Amino acid sequence: MPTGGKLKIQNLSPDTILFNGQIFTLDAAGATAQAVAIKDGRIVAVGGNAEIKTLAGDHTRNIDLGGRPAIPGIFDSHNHLLEVGAKLSTIRLDECRSPEEMMELVRQQARDTPPGEWIVGQGWNEGNWNGRLPTRHDLDPATSDHPVVLMRFFNIDVVNSRALRAAGIDRHTPDPKGGKIERDAKGEPNGLLRASAKTLVRRLIPKPTLEQMKQSLRLACREMHRFGITSIVEPGLRPLEMRAFQSLYQDNELSLRVNLMPSWHGFHDDESEDVLGHRAREPGIYSGLGDEWLRIGGLEMAIDGGTTSHTAYMYEPYEGDAKLVAFNRIELNALYRHLRTAQELGWDVGIHCCGDHAQDMAVGAFAQVAREMPSPDARHNIVHGYFPTASALDQMAEYNIAAVLQPTFIYWEGDLLFRDVGERRAQNYKPARTYLDRGIVVTASSDVTSTVSANPFIALYALVTRKNKLGQHIAPQEAISREEALRAYTVSGTWLTREEHLKGTIEVGKLADIIVLDRDYFSVPDEEIKDIQVDMTIVGGDVVWQREQHHPQEKVEHTLI
Repeated sequence: MPTGGKLKIQNLSPDTILFNGQIFTLDAAGATAQAVAIKDGRIVAVGGNAEIKTLAGDHTRNIDLGGRPAIPGIFDSHNHLLEVGAKLSTIRLDECRSPEEMMELVRQQARDTPPGEWIVGQGWNEGNWNGRLPTRHDLDPATSDHPVVLMRFFNIDVVNSRALRAAGIDRHTPDPKGGKIERDAKGEPNGLLRASAKTLVRRLIPKPTLEQMKQSLRLACREMHRFGITSIVEPGLRPLEMRAFQSLYQDNELSLRVNLMPSWHGFHDDESEDVLGHRAREPGIYSGLGDEWLRIGGLEMAIDGGTTSHTAYMYEPYEGDAKLVAFNRIELNALYRHLRTAQELGWDVGIHCCGDHAQDMAVGAFAQVAREMPSPDARHNIVHGYFPTASALDQMAEYNIAAVLQPTFIYWEGDLLFRDVGERRAQNYKPARTYLDRGIVVTASSDVTSTVSANPFIALYALVTRKNKLGQHIAPQEAISREEALRAYTVSGTWLTREEHLKGTIEVGKLADIIVLDRDYFSVPDEEIKDIQVDMTIVGGDVVWQREQHHPQEKVEHTLI
């Protein structure tokens, strides 16, 4: 054969072939396969070993999966990647089993930190011990030379006395709208700051530079790949944060597919409605703008906080001594105006709603705008959707409003749910079965760093078993099948971001985002689902992560004869 002809054939050969696997495509027919061929970052063939191996050329990389299962890459539809990277650079508190353990880590950090500089930790959870919330009286003995902020996994910070003084917070400081400064019996701040009160101290922490944010993203991308996450939605962003993603993308260092959601209301109290309106209108951008690596996903708003911090906007009081406070961060008329603007400009909107009252507000406003300004292809969504009312379910189904759920919360904080809302309301918590039965699109996500881990297999376990970390069932009637759960973490996310044609299944023409598992998700006992590990993560045909202990067994061939 002439040399030119051989080169032409080689150019048509796949770059990579995965073979000898158990490949779950998640296509409409539920097909399985043994092998996949990849070229230029896309899937070019799916089928049996023999037919796919004949496509190989001299330079094709052939990876023997050794019978292991492979599934589409995980799409985490509500993830805080920048915060993940920042957390990896601060004190990790998620494994602490007592306030005393936390304070020892602060003492260690203080020894290596110049006096006057801030010490920041993230991820503590009172559910890991006896439920007692730490206060400044726990923190103060650890260091008097540094302001300290320790961020809970969701919606509460505890700070030391030096940080309170730096922020000018004393017994006379009023609670900010949508937040609460906790106080002791004498009326003095005890160091606990809920919801928007956190910003009184957080705004004093030196802001990271663009390069520091880029480094955080590099660290966080690798952390996501460890869990098989290949795509995310990154919500609540300010312009500089969006620049960090864009800069990493321009440097060809972005190994994770990202949909950006600019913050629009409810997260930053220093932003006026005029500023927010300018952000939506002036750039002339809209949902879906971008490419397969970096896209505009929509605008994010927030109405309330969360149940464990007692800042979810609920109709009924919390259990026990907790007081019901109207933590609605936006008035209904303003919410309606914002949604009309979004509909006019072609923006999809995701609204953070944990409480039933908050969800009714959001869904009602979505429905009103849909009636007045119909947009059949809008991909609006409710983020969290803990306790939907019958009215919310009716309108979400009628107007195609998706539910973006965080199943890891069932596992990690399900025990706190009974404490906060009681058994009756807990039976309506994150009702995945009900949402699906009503024809509502359900996507799954981690909301890391608002939870302990981005691990999707803990989330899948929670969706299928409805068990928390103590083995207690949380609304067991809301369990869904393994396939439904996995689709929520893959295919459904692509609907949310208008990328159904690009990814979410292992089919010819779609992006080659595939993960290889150490065991079969569809056949292992229920209790093993949470223990599944990712052996290999492939994004756009490139292996971006491999589990170290599996490397000796990996069979990679560069020719097939």
